[in-house]
Amino acid sequence: MDKLVFTCGDTNGIGPEIVLKTLNKISNRNKNSKYFFFIPSNVFSKTIKLVKPEFEYILTNEDNFEKSQSPTTIILQSSVITNVGNATKDSGMAAYNSLKASFNLLKRGIADAVVTAPVSKTAFNLAEINFPGQTELFAYWSKSKNYTMMFLSNKLNVALYSIHIPLKNVPSSINEKTFIDKLKVLQRTLKFDLGIQEPRIAVLGLNPHAGEYGIIGKEEVEKIIPLIKKLKKSINIAGPFSSDAFFAKRRFNDYDLTFGLYHDQALIPFKFITAGKGVNFTAGLPIIRTSPDHGVAYDISSKGIADASSIIKATDYAKLIVKNRKKNASHF
Repeated sequence: MDKLVFTCGDTNGIGPEIVLKTLNKISNRNKNSKYFFFIPSNVFSKTIKLVKPEFEYILTNEDNFEKSQSPTTIILQSSVITNVGNATKDSGMAAYNSLKASFNLLKRGIADAVVTAPVSKTAFNLAEINFPGQTELFAYWSKSKNYTMMFLSNKLNVALYSIHIPLKNVPSSINEKTFIDKLKVLQRTLKFDLGIQEPRIAVLGLNPHAGEYGIIGKEEVEKIIPLIKKLKKSINIAGPFSSDAFFAKRRFNDYDLTFGLYHDQALIPFKFITAGKGVNFTAGLPIIRTSPDHGVAYDISSKGIADASSIIKATDYAKLIVKNRKKNASHF
């Protein structure tokens, strides 16, 4: 039996809506699964008027949820002031409380994986949560220093060297230890989490034309190419590739993973190509965490029109990774 926990995400966004739509979709697929969902009580009451639950569930609280025998357990947290379509201190704190509670289930072995609904970095900031995103929060809680953000789909997979840092800081952030550590984590993830026995990884260049032999920037010649050569002894790796030509010629089809050096370099083409069906996965953590590849969508919150495709795929990937980790338990 696989056991998944869902978080509500930002309570002023589409998170609660898409989680209920997901539970409606998946609950009848496999009777050998158990689901938990952390959400403020008033937000749940409001959301079920928007999305009618079509699954068996029980309502409980954080003190009594372990007694539940239901396939789906809705764990009600403290009510929160809502302001639909806006980032607020309350929505940021509600999202944080849901995340923290979900991690507790993972740590205690009650859940195998967490699927997180979108949060707002602005709301986090208003709530004085000093983390740029969920990826960094779970890394901190699990005491993980060597991790990276991956995005998965049936069309292409990408990963990021740097995550939520200003673009101007990316060149100076590239160093040998971090670069090598991240790619070793990614190779293990591809092999043991995703079941790709001989993974092939492509590395994108930092500069236009991948530096053009040092004419348009020295980072490729001085840092990236030497590191790729060193890694070739243990990893099937190629590059650096010029990003524009790499995606235009669909060279990603020749590789199991494309490694981008900064956020938008990899995520603009990924989101364009996957059309809302991509999945965010944090590689390198002892726990399994997936999420949709989109944000809180304040502009359509509480309208009942949010597309749950990405979070449904995130659930599918969470189940796949749970299965593969159990199969490859000796490697973790």
